[in-house]
Amino acid sequence: LPISPLCTVHAASLSNDTLHKPGAMGAQGSTEAVGEVFTLESLARFDGTSLPMYIGILGKVYDVSESSNFEAGEGYGDLWAGRDATYALATLSLDKKDANRLDWDMSQFNEGQLKALAAWNKHFSAKYPVVGHLKEYQGRCVDLPESALKAVANVQLPGVSGGDGIAAGTAPPPKMRPTAPVIGEAPRTEHI
Repeated sequence: LPISPLCTVHAASLSNDTLHKPGAMGAQGSTEAVGEVFTLESLARFDGTSLPMYIGILGKVYDVSESSNFEAGEGYGDLWAGRDATYALATLSLDKKDANRLDWDMSQFNEGQLKALAAWNKHFSAKYPVVGHLKEYQGRCVDLPESALKAVANVQLPGVSGGDGIAAGTAPPPKMRPTAPVIGEAPRTEHI
């Protein structure tokens, strides 16, 4: 992908020696060293079943294991655990096929999608620890436009205040699933 001269590319040092390897776990199950390098394949093991739950956004890997909003095999955990969620968060998609999508660049997102991605990036960056980076983002432009960053500087995602919640810390009722939030609107659900 072409790199804009005004773009900062993802610059994790990526040697084969630093790729995440099984068994490099700390005492509480998370990686000891911040800055581990994951591939989409190695990230997939971190789905919250036998290892912690990690989610990738804009090349960073976050540990969401302590969040009550991410349960292995359910809801958001089913969609994004052990996957890169960047495209899904930008497009407000809850389709599994939109996790691990890397066939995009920032110029393809419209203003609303850039704002949504900026808001989610801000939320995850403030709430969850970064445990590493995705190798697939090496050399990619991950800068969000200044206009999107300014637009979400004082925005709180719907339902995300106080507790630990993408949707106010509550699980969706049975036979319902949450739909992606839109900045300025209350969380919604749809019947499935």
